[in-house]
Amino acid sequence: MSYDNIHRFLLRSVASLGVLSFHDTEEILSKSFPETEFAINDLVQNINEKLKPLKQQIKIVNEETTMQKNLVFISLGCDITTKTQNMFSSEQLDYFRILLEQIMTTESRQITAIQAINLAGKGSVAITDAEALLLIWCRMHYLEKIGSNYAIGLRAIHEFERYFQENMPDRVPNCCLCNQSVFRGYNCPGCDEAIHTNCLKNYSDKHHKWPCCKADFYESHLERLDCQGMSQTLHSKRQTQGEPSNVSNRTVEIEDSDQETEETTVEISQSKKRKRKTK
Repeated sequence: MSYDNIHRFLLRSVASLGVLSFHDTEEILSKSFPETEFAINDLVQNINEKLKPLKQQIKIVNEETTMQKNLVFISLGCDITTKTQNMFSSEQLDYFRILLEQIMTTESRQITAIQAINLAGKGSVAITDAEALLLIWCRMHYLEKIGSNYAIGLRAIHEFERYFQENMPDRVPNCCLCNQSVFRGYNCPGCDEAIHTNCLKNYSDKHHKWPCCKADFYESHLERLDCQGMSQTLHSKRQTQGEPSNVSNRTVEIEDSDQETEETTVEISQSKKRKRKTK
């Protein structure tokens, strides 16, 4: 199949949204090109050939929690071309790195909204700016809002996989059931083995056991792990001065972008490691 308007349309759609479900992709393509027969896998393969020189890619992945198939637009390189697309300052990127690291050091792979806001104080990002940045990164699927908590978004999981492996290898274990990296999941309270949320649900529904050590499974285990995970970073990570007691309810307006060019990407250098302050 030659590269034509349906390829361009799909590329613009996925790049502008960051993440598009397989179901929604089929729906919008069917409505926009009703007379055209297509196979999404083939379209993506053709698009990726065009994107290869730009070190960008559309990746078809399963979301860890729901196992829903999605198309994710990611940047693969750290070259000048990628950096020129970056709409964030070095201070903002440093804040983003801190967020990712803090999320990955909790048992539940989530942090509260208050924790996320407070982490801005570790760098040069103002608290009010942090609220807007969190909203932008959620819209770009680099973060995901789950209730009042933040988790790593589907796009960040696949775009920064190498960064996580190189900088936090002990925090990205493989699932004891499917042997894939765990970004959304739990550690067994009995043996500390990691497991995806969806893998655990499917297994425990049938066996009522933890799959790793066969200990009895109860829903209260997950509730306790969630509580431990949310409070884990508060012991040593909170600021000693100027810590807000709650998050502002102020509405932050972010201008939507409908540009037809590829979506702006967050750049995290895979070779640069953040300097940590010592007390």
